[in-house]
Amino acid sequence: MSLNPSSNYIGASYLTNLKENWVAQLFNQDSYLNFDGTNDHIDLGATTSSSPMSLTSSTKASFAFWVKFSTLGNIEYIYSNNSQSTYAGVHIYKNASNQIVIRWGQVTGEPAAGFEAMTGNTALSADTWYFVAITTDFSLTTTNTVIKINNSAETISNSGSANTTTPTYTSGNAYIGRYYTNYGEFSIKNFAVFTGELNATNLTAIYNSGNFLSLEEDSGNYTTSSSLKGYFEFNNGENFAQDLSGNVSTGTISGAKYDGFLPIAMRDTKIDN
Repeated sequence: MSLNPSSNYIGASYLTNLKENWVAQLFNQDSYLNFDGTNDHIDLGATTSSSPMSLTSSTKASFAFWVKFSTLGNIEYIYSNNSQSTYAGVHIYKNASNQIVIRWGQVTGEPAAGFEAMTGNTALSADTWYFVAITTDFSLTTTNTVIKINNSAETISNSGSANTTTPTYTSGNAYIGRYYTNYGEFSIKNFAVFTGELNATNLTAIYNSGNFLSLEEDSGNYTTSSSLKGYFEFNNGENFAQDLSGNVSTGTISGAKYDGFLPIAMRDTKIDN
């Protein structure tokens, strides 16, 4: 964060008792982290098959997050575990048709022979917040992967020909906002990874009628916080990404900027742009 005092302050306030122009940034559930799609990302460190978020068909998996896209028509990578030049690991992104996709794959095979991808049918709009929840057992059956947009179930289609019924993990990194050398342009409030498939009651509870809900602890009909393998909130202004489940090492935020906070200053003040 950079602060630039106004010209009036420089010209007059130096002569008064007011010598500083402190600014307070008040973060709340409407705050978020913004990725520019050029090189912004969060590095969550190297992953292997034994990493907390490296889930397979034996563990099954669920994901939940609030996301908003500023532009349409491009692939925007949200999350990648085991990011490398092959399709190994698990990847979540918006495709060029503006649909949410979860993809998992193996180390060898190019291109479709290296992965399976489950795609929702809803084309998302720009500048609109969506709550996305995904559950999967990594099977080839489309009905065994659930993608919900604002708690409404998508019709799932399958692509890829790998016949891969579980992801493999080798020596890639886990990223938010990046897959290999590709980056995503979007805003995000939180990101949760669970072991197991959340049921409909829990999915409805974490949607919370469209209001942000912290998933760190159980609340009401949300009863699966103990299944978290990684949980990050991006509405607090921190310059690092802390896993609130305590399983994943603290991540490094590169370039991404916070927005949606309430700034309070004693004089006109510019914060970044």
